[in-house]
Amino acid sequence: MPKHDFRRLSPKEFDAALLEKLTREGRVYIYFPKGINRDACMLEILAYTQAIECFASETWGDGVKELWQKIVREDSLLNCLIMKNGLQAGHMNRYMVTNLVCRLQNAGVYRQDVSMLELHRHLEGISTRNRYYKSSGNYDLPREARAILRKIISESKKSKI
Repeated sequence: MPKHDFRRLSPKEFDAALLEKLTREGRVYIYFPKGINRDACMLEILAYTQAIECFASETWGDGVKELWQKIVREDSLLNCLIMKNGLQAGHMNRYMVTNLVCRLQNAGVYRQDVSMLELHRHLEGISTRNRYYKSSGNYDLPREARAILRKIISESKKSKI
């Protein structure tokens, strides 16, 4: 289909009935851009994890935000935290972020008196567990990424002392 057949709709022009009619006729197309906007992903992860900063352990306190910034700046870790396939491609992998939060809690970054389920509820802004919590164990960091994460945690801990 030639590009000139497409036109952008303004919010005022949007018509739900027309959209439904066009969808039934097979004339609605969704554009999924190629490539991944790494900066947008980094910001998405930082905004998502900000919800649990208040659960940082005493030794980490305000350093949790800086720790997450170091994590998302590391290419091998960021690659693990980005969805590669499907409709969510290019967005953060919430399963992997949940798994990483669990690793950070086990490393003492988050308080031990708070359950992983409670951390997850605050991440998601919900009152129950969902698929991201239930299936986060199916996602694991590759060996290289685990080593880098341990290094980042130990260096960050040393700089706090």
